[in-house]
Amino acid sequence: MHILIIRPGAIGDTLLTFPVIQALKAQYHNSRVTFVGNRAVLPLILAYAIADEVFDYQDVHWARLFLNTKDDVVQDEVLQRSELAICWLRDPEGVVERNLLAAGVKRVVVAPGRPTDGNRIHIVTYLAQTIGLLWNDNTWRDHLPLQQRQIIEQLPECTSTSLLSKQPNRIALHPGSGGAHKCWPVKHFAAVIQALWQHNVAVLLLAGPVEQERLTELLGLLPTPPDPTLLRTLVDAPLLDVAYQLQHCHRYLGNDSGLTHLSAMLGIPTIALFGPSDPLIWQPIGPSVTVLYEPILDNLRVETVLSVLNAN
Repeated sequence: MHILIIRPGAIGDTLLTFPVIQALKAQYHNSRVTFVGNRAVLPLILAYAIADEVFDYQDVHWARLFLNTKDDVVQDEVLQRSELAICWLRDPEGVVERNLLAAGVKRVVVAPGRPTDGNRIHIVTYLAQTIGLLWNDNTWRDHLPLQQRQIIEQLPECTSTSLLSKQPNRIALHPGSGGAHKCWPVKHFAAVIQALWQHNVAVLLLAGPVEQERLTELLGLLPTPPDPTLLRTLVDAPLLDVAYQLQHCHRYLGNDSGLTHLSAMLGIPTIALFGPSDPLIWQPIGPSVTVLYEPILDNLRVETVLSVLNAN
């Protein structure tokens, strides 16, 4: 069976589809999956065999699905061989569904990419329910492909492996996020880092392409580390490189972000700082996740975070 999955969205949105896709593949044995989504996540999808082929959702090729014209039928080999198309996106007028059916897809399921307002259900459970999978809030435990760590270890050498040192006691910190309102204050991260250094704990600072200013601010608040090996930075690295580095960290601390979801799904003990987003819906999934929730993140105390870090 050939299954087409179209899931636009940020890195975290994409990662949270992984256990659902794995469950879908378990239900339809010997299925072939095509995934259309966030370009940054596509190499990770292929490395972990989440899908057999991938395409960038931003490619103009896929924009034709949204054309509300009855005269031009989308001609596409991928669509013609797809027996089931799952689209987690908004399609209020049914344009995408009509175009997929007209292009030869035999069955189409279209659902919004997140629960409706007021429906406080975890996003993974919600996605599973939209396609009729039997699911509860713990079912994901059986469908976490990123727990197969040996796959990453067998990949060709990542471009950032030079960051690795012999320091075994390392914590990864991601002080950024896709939205500034979801970020714990930079000065608090600086206080945590200095406290960790006092105990000879090394820190790997992670930052995405739009987080350079926040990283610069954080570095400006830090003194020179007591040992050069206690601080490393990884900025705008491919997601596979980030995954490789995370596997050499024994803990992770970050805001509600895609990298926090990645850490959790890799099985790294993860501390996720939430507020104002609802953790009941967006909590990272993984075997060792602690969520610290404060509606106004500025009110989350450094001492609270450090106590949880020290307890893990």
